[in-house]
Amino acid sequence: MAKIGDTVRFLNSVGGGKITRIEDKIAYVDDGGFETPVLLKEIVVVLPAGHEADQQGARKMFDQKAYDAGRRMPASEPAVEKEVAVAAPVKELPVEETAHGDTLNIALAFEPTDVRQLGKSSFGAVLVNDSNYFLDFTFLRRSDGERGWTVVFTGTVAPNELIDLVALRHEDLPAYEKVALQCVAYKKDRPFTLQAPVSVSRKLDLTKFHKFHCFRPGVYFDTPVLEVPIVTDGVAARPLEVNASEIKEAMAGGAPSKDVAAELSRKYKVDKGRGNKKPEPAVNPHKVLPLIEVDLHIGELTDTLAGMEPKDMLEMQLSAVRRHMRENSARIGQKLVFIHGKGEGVLRKAVLELLRKEFPKAELQDASFREYGFGATLVTIH
Repeated sequence: MAKIGDTVRFLNSVGGGKITRIEDKIAYVDDGGFETPVLLKEIVVVLPAGHEADQQGARKMFDQKAYDAGRRMPASEPAVEKEVAVAAPVKELPVEETAHGDTLNIALAFEPTDVRQLGKSSFGAVLVNDSNYFLDFTFLRRSDGERGWTVVFTGTVAPNELIDLVALRHEDLPAYEKVALQCVAYKKDRPFTLQAPVSVSRKLDLTKFHKFHCFRPGVYFDTPVLEVPIVTDGVAARPLEVNASEIKEAMAGGAPSKDVAAELSRKYKVDKGRGNKKPEPAVNPHKVLPLIEVDLHIGELTDTLAGMEPKDMLEMQLSAVRRHMRENSARIGQKLVFIHGKGEGVLRKAVLELLRKEFPKAELQDASFREYGFGATLVTIH
């Protein structure tokens, strides 16, 4: 049970600090100079009262000053054996596991120092371990000239914690356009299910580091960040990589280019676009169809806002909702998430009015708070 003076971290949000007082089932935590009320069941003790860490953050195993004092004797006095004061070893605290933590969820997040001035801001790269496993990991970037990979950071991150990897300035970003994470998951003090080693590479969209709307509170942060999934519900992100040698082999013998394109499209499941053709209904109406996410932030719908009035932007956003609903109207059971953001609620209200008026049979509800916060609506086609 937590008590006054314990250092704790929050289970359901980023942050923590020292408990200053406890009232009923609520602990008041000094979080960077602010006293934050938190339910006792939503905190975990990371350092009991009376135990302190050294400047590097590692726990001291003995009192160095007392040890040195016991060794130093005046030259005029005979050496007399003295008892050395040694602190008892600090036991590693037990891991507080979460209900969903036995499934791996790993993400990279890029946190700006000043989200209001992205052109001048630097970005902290953070690794998020949303699981009950320890992760021994290596964070890498693509080497200059695309010749192999360069290690940026290697270490261990504890269960349900995050770790800072590197601080990036704008001039550093091109070197981090392609990044990779390799890690092994395990538990220290209890049996566990073996997890496949993770080796994931991602290509970052560097233009997003200049767009204000791309930074917003997400699954793991209350402050604006750019989140990049690495492993989601145990499934590692896999970028599409086409092998150039396979293209050469397909074209050998004078095969028509359209046949080559068709073969590669089938193999790599390339989306050829729908055009004006409506999708075919699902063969099995009870089949679980992949979730479709539609980001309605105006910067995702157009490259320029020149000459556009607020009403024009709103109409463009509603047109995107209408288009995706019509394209998927024949897919019974299809789920779509429209990401409209929290803001002042104008776009959310307009989206709900459109859906209720033009698609009355569709089921509407708030999307997962854990994944989208208050800023998205989930629609199920009926």
